[in-house]
Amino acid sequence: MKVLGIDTSTRTTAIGLIEDDEVLAEYNLRGRVSHSESVTDMIEEIFKKFEFSLDDIDLIAVGIGPGSFTGLRIGITIAKVLAFSLNKDLVGVSSLIANGMSDYGKVATIVDARRGNVYGSIIDNKEEPEILFEDSLLPFEKFKEELNKYDEVTLVGLDAEKFLGEIPQGKLSKNKGMRGTNIARLGLIEYKKKGPVDVFNLVPNYLKLSQAEAQYEKNHETGK
Repeated sequence: MKVLGIDTSTRTTAIGLIEDDEVLAEYNLRGRVSHSESVTDMIEEIFKKFEFSLDDIDLIAVGIGPGSFTGLRIGITIAKVLAFSLNKDLVGVSSLIANGMSDYGKVATIVDARRGNVYGSIIDNKEEPEILFEDSLLPFEKFKEELNKYDEVTLVGLDAEKFLGEIPQGKLSKNKGMRGTNIARLGLIEYKKKGPVDVFNLVPNYLKLSQAEAQYEKNHETGK
């Protein structure tokens, strides 16, 4: 089964193509080129290298966040247009969990959400990722409390290195960035379990601070 993976949740545009367990192609681009331009260009470049076309794709998987509001809208819109126009199945997957699949064992994905907050998730990645801490937007200090439950944890995400010094049991993954092939792999796993999603109902996962976390942040800022 050929799966195209797309993610624009971070500053990196990640595109990947797999066939079952085999990686066929992977492109990652980080820079000033807009996501909308880079996604279409990268997809076109991938299919120039193969004897099949977009019509041969069986499934399109897209990262639904959390992450950049603008980036997510672009990636999801492109995936939905492709799925609808080509009459292909579509699945949306967690960008954080897919990023965590870059390494093995206990893996935490951490992305700076500013003002002392982070997007975070924790998985135990083996054959398939087991979710230990679901995607959340929360103060970094609260996420540290979750990380402290483990003797050792591997950190991934573009901002992981920024927080490494504050997590004694943490080690930085050599593959910390987003990979489009992980979006495709997670998409295939989810597709086999739940089937495709409705193209028109797929929306970004814009996380918000819970009331308790927002109060924690407010108290932390005012020193209460």
